Amino acid sequence: EIADVADIQEIPGAAAFLASLPAGSWALVTSASRRLAEVRLAAAGMALPPVMICAEDVTQGKPAPDCFLAGARKLGVAIGDCLVFEDAHAGFAAAKAAGADAVAITATHRQPLDLGLPTLADYRGVGISRDEDGALRLIRKD
Repeated sequence: EIADVADIQEIPGAAAFLASLPAGSWALVTSASRRLAEVRLAAAGMALPPVMICAEDVTQGKPAPDCFLAGARKLGVAIGDCLVFEDAHAGFAAAKAAGADAVAITATHRQPLDLGLPTLADYRGVGISRDEDGALRLIRKD
């Protein structure tokens, strides 16, 4: 898998969306090994995030909630205050088990996802606003 990166590309708008987030407010949580995640991010032309939770960082992978709970801990926030962007069924189950809200990213799917979750095709047209209490909110920028 590490050598097979010819077709790896950024999900449209992902880099710009991540760059718009306040520093220290997000983490990459993946079932991939750290090395595989680093190689795929590089192949997609994306920088390594400061906070990464990878397969080596948890004893139970998705659909267990461990990875998302570890990410929230590392960020210093309550899991209930987190919004997970996910594209895999195991990840949706892990987010739910952890107690986080989730948005399904459908760019990597050929068939429609019927999960009862909000969906985004990709990251274009979305951004973040800050409430008067300081909480971040996902917004459409149409």
